[in-house]
Amino acid sequence: MTTTLDRSPLGASLTLVATRASEDVARRLAELGLRVGAMLSCTQRTAGGGRIVAVDGSRIALGRDLLQVIEVEPAGP
Repeated sequence: MTTTLDRSPLGASLTLVATRASEDVARRLAELGLRVGAMLSCTQRTAGGGRIVAVDGSRIALGRDLLQVIEVEPAGP
């Protein structure tokens, strides 16, 4: 079941399946490790509706608007 990152529960293991961001933003996300197939999880909420995302041993703060264009699904067993 695919959902956007802003609707995902904290601590859940997720797989990134798509981004609906502009080409420049998608490229920057990929540079940060947020590319299709990446395993990630939301570790905490930030002020203003953002989230801290853990991916490849790094933690990245993302704003609410960006979370809405990143599609994820629960990671397999």
